[in-house]
Amino acid sequence: MSGISYKTTVNDADMRAELTTLIDRMENKQGFYKNVGEHLLNSVGDNFDNEESPDGEKWAPLSPVTVARREAQGHGPTPILRFSGALRGSINLEASADDVRVGTAKVYGAMMHFGGESKGYMKATILARPYLGMGADDEQEIAAIAAEWLR
Repeated sequence: MSGISYKTTVNDADMRAELTTLIDRMENKQGFYKNVGEHLLNSVGDNFDNEESPDGEKWAPLSPVTVARREAQGHGPTPILRFSGALRGSINLEASADDVRVGTAKVYGAMMHFGGESKGYMKATILARPYLGMGADDEQEIAAIAAEWLR
């Protein structure tokens, strides 16, 4: 993944300790991490559908310049970060025995996630619209996946 992937830490200390204990008991961690990755792929899809960050914060609206450019090209208003569907469709996972990475190989993926100054043909400020990461619900679900994996 050359575009963007993320590494995250469970913020809740008790949950982090519980999860570490469960993972340490696993013999085949790669299968567990693959299940976690599949959950996170679904979660990222929900972020796109709801146009919000993993923490539930709504993304910044499209700029008037973007809306005008789309209208001039004969397109109506389209959902944020889903004009062509290429970014959302590129989200993938890589699971190993040590971790799972969820991200995209799209070079512009980091710019769309973090925001910044575009130096391309638009030369514009791109507002951050975080789509990768884990929310509190994801942390709970990962603990449940770990417990289920050990059964």
